[in-house]
Amino acid sequence: MKAQNPDNNTIVSTDKIDRKWIDVNIPCSDACPIMTDIPGYIQAIMEEDYKTAYRINRKDNVLPGVLGRVCNRPCEPVCRHGRNGLGDPVSICFLKRSAADYGMESVNPEIQSNGKKVCIIGAGPAGLTAANDLALKGYEVTILEQFEQPGGMLRYGIPQFRLPYDIVAADVKSITDLGVTIKTDVRIKDDGDIEKLKNEYDAVILAGGCMITKQITIPGIDSKGVYLGLDFMNAANREEFDTPVERVVVIGGGFTAADCTRMSYRLGAKKITLVYRRTKDDMYVGDHELEVMESEGIDLMFLASPVHIEVEDGAVTGIRLIHNSIGEDHSIIPIEGSEFSLKADTIIFAIGQTAEEIITGTERSDNENFFVAGDFRCGASTVIEAAADGRRVAGEVHTLLSNSKGTEDVIIISEVKETGRKRDYDFIPLQPMVTTHMRDRLVKNKEVETGYSKEQSVIEARRCYLCHYNFQIDIKRCIYCLACIDVMPVDCIKMAKDVRVTEDGNLEYVETKRWDEVEAITIDNDKCIRCGNCVRACPVDCISISKYKLETVEKR
Repeated sequence: MKAQNPDNNTIVSTDKIDRKWIDVNIPCSDACPIMTDIPGYIQAIMEEDYKTAYRINRKDNVLPGVLGRVCNRPCEPVCRHGRNGLGDPVSICFLKRSAADYGMESVNPEIQSNGKKVCIIGAGPAGLTAANDLALKGYEVTILEQFEQPGGMLRYGIPQFRLPYDIVAADVKSITDLGVTIKTDVRIKDDGDIEKLKNEYDAVILAGGCMITKQITIPGIDSKGVYLGLDFMNAANREEFDTPVERVVVIGGGFTAADCTRMSYRLGAKKITLVYRRTKDDMYVGDHELEVMESEGIDLMFLASPVHIEVEDGAVTGIRLIHNSIGEDHSIIPIEGSEFSLKADTIIFAIGQTAEEIITGTERSDNENFFVAGDFRCGASTVIEAAADGRRVAGEVHTLLSNSKGTEDVIIISEVKETGRKRDYDFIPLQPMVTTHMRDRLVKNKEVETGYSKEQSVIEARRCYLCHYNFQIDIKRCIYCLACIDVMPVDCIKMAKDVRVTEDGNLEYVETKRWDEVEAITIDNDKCIRCGNCVRACPVDCISISKYKLETVEKR
């Protein structure tokens, strides 16, 4: 269904073909768990409108300053600019940070109270996002946080050299500015505490994170010098770790393991080795994190697992490891006779976290006012995944308490004349992130990545293909002069035959070079670089440009 909006000359569509176009042609947004309007905010930066870029981010993912630093970037590997022969992906995450660095401002919406109260347990990404969304709909939201500061893993699990506390505080403040109350040092212990809250509030959301480190059974685990990853990071972040470290071995392949190695460097370790049981390609961290670790002198060892900890007089002296191979079913196979030792005075096991068991179950019955969100429901996840789940659960709460029919995705389509993009932008190289000099990285809490300058952010934004623009040829008006094909800088305009639209919204055709077979001239938006050469060359003005934007609205 499509409906014209007379107020701003746009079309509002729920047509599956238009939704399919969004999913296929804007791969970065499709890969984002919370469907951030990535080309929208990048174009705003390209136009040096940082406030608009921030507002887009603030609406979509709530924590722009945080996610501009610690997002795991699922959007970047699928960026069209990173395909073979096209260069490096656009630095989408760094640009998100630029939007917050230069455009952050108070949201200040007009909110009308609906008289209902919601309690959220946990002030991590899921809880904060749910609180934000519900506050905007008029709910009186109270968050109960067991630690002395809000943020959850953002505050206690991630080091300041990656995510400074003031950045977390600023993003949290933008949520409390909506009227959300956060009560710290409040611990919910069991089902009984939750039952009391269910009676006091119209709805309760359990949104605690995975703050309990998974246990490991290995000979020597209780020796002096052995730590669990999250415990080590918590102690270091709280300035409570005062044990000298010299030779450190970290076991694990995720973000906590990477953070433990880099924190060890800042605590003065001279030799640091990360040991992972699988291959480099299997690690949870991306290439960016691996490059930073290597730049700080951290050794990476793959396909090795711990056997036992070597101990003398109750203290760690090393760790015994065994080499692995990977089976056809991706199982880990220890290689017999391949054991070896690494010397160490500190061993850190960063092998994952789990949620604390404060409730007997996470399922809820229909019409019950208790909900579970984030890591408590899904297990350990990334910041953006937790935020997305917080948004989903906030929608469920609103549906229950407001008798809403739920939400639906709509496509806002507006016609434009120009994209603002030039062919020359294709040849702009990836802008490097400025980092703190190595001699200064021993200052434990000094942020390593210092952010793009405004000039760098504009240059990097120009690299984006602006995939939210849809170029279309009106077949009824086209005179097949091929002027568009003559000026196309890439092979994106085709003579087509056997053109059809499939039931799921895909446009299918067969390319042809024969004039007697041509049914249409079509633009392949997956290859189009949005330069507009074809529009300017067309003598009969049959090529249009439409801007597509996905929005979620309440069903009527």
